[in-house]
Amino acid sequence: MTTDAVEIDRVAELPDVAESSWREVFACRDPRHVALVVVGLAVAIFSYEAVLVVVFDAREWWGRSLPGLVLAYGVVFVAIALLAGRVTDDRRRLGIFLATGWVAMALVSWVPRQRPADWSESAQLAWWAGWVVAIYVAFPIVYAVSNGQSVRSYGLRLGMFRGEAAIFAVLLPAIVVGAYVSAGQPRFQETYPFYTQWPDGPGSWGGLVAWWGMYALTFVALEFFFRGFLVTAGFLLIRWWAVPAMAAPYCLLHLDKPLPEMVMSLFGGLVLGVVALRTRSILAGVLAHVTLAVGTDAAVLLRR
Repeated sequence: MTTDAVEIDRVAELPDVAESSWREVFACRDPRHVALVVVGLAVAIFSYEAVLVVVFDAREWWGRSLPGLVLAYGVVFVAIALLAGRVTDDRRRLGIFLATGWVAMALVSWVPRQRPADWSESAQLAWWAGWVVAIYVAFPIVYAVSNGQSVRSYGLRLGMFRGEAAIFAVLLPAIVVGAYVSAGQPRFQETYPFYTQWPDGPGSWGGLVAWWGMYALTFVALEFFFRGFLVTAGFLLIRWWAVPAMAAPYCLLHLDKPLPEMVMSLFGGLVLGVVALRTRSILAGVLAHVTLAVGTDAAVLLRR
C-alpha cells in the first residue's frame, strides 16, 4: 500500500475528522472565525459572479465559449492556489490537484452542451448526461491512480452519523417544499425540466422517468467529484480548508442557473462538504441533490 493510501486510511480513522463539531469546520474552535470565512467567501464569489454577469455578460456565453470558461474558472483556482499555498508545503501536488479540478470543470461546463442540433431531445439529453458523468468520474480516477490513492476513499461508502440522519430527515422534506415554492417563479419555469416532451409534446411519462434516472446519475457523479474528490483529496493537502476551496468553484458552476439556486449552491456546498468529511461518504449529498432535482422538475410540472 502506498504512503498516500495509508494516509487516507488514517484520515478516515482520525477522531478529529470523524467527530469534528461544526465549530471545527475550518480548523478552529471559534465559531466567529467560521462565520468570517463563510461571509468572506460569499462576498468574494458573489462579487466575482456579479462582475462576470454584469461586465462580461457571462450568461450569454456560459457553456458556449471554452476559452471564456477556462479563464473564468482559472481566476478562482489561481486564487485558491495562492491562499492554499500558505497551508501546505507540498505545492507541487497542490498544483496538480487544482489543475485537475480546473480542467475538469471547464470541460464539464462546455463538452456536454456541444450536442448535435439534429438529434432528438432524448438523444441530446443522453449525450449531456453521459459526458457529465464521464468527466466528473474520469478526472478523479486519473488523479487517484497517479497519486497512489484509493478511489473508494473519495466518499464511495455508505455512511451517515445519527446527527446527520436526523438533520436530513427534516431537510429532505424541506427541500421538496422549497422546490415547490420556487417552482412558480418564471426563471424556474423557463429552465426546468430539461425533458420538455411531456406532457405537452410527443414524449411520455416513461420518457420523463428515464430522464430522471439519467439525471440522478449525473448528481452521483457530481457528488463524487466535488464532495468526494475535491474535499477528500484536498483535505490531505490543506485540511478543512478543502471545504471552502471546493464550494467556490461549485458555486461558479451555477452561474447560469436561477439566482436563488446559484446563491444556495454556495451554502449548500459548504454544508455537504462538511457532512462528507464527517461521514467520509457522499451519500448525504446524493440524497439531497436527487431529491432537489426530481422534486424541482415535478414541482414545475405541477405548477404549470
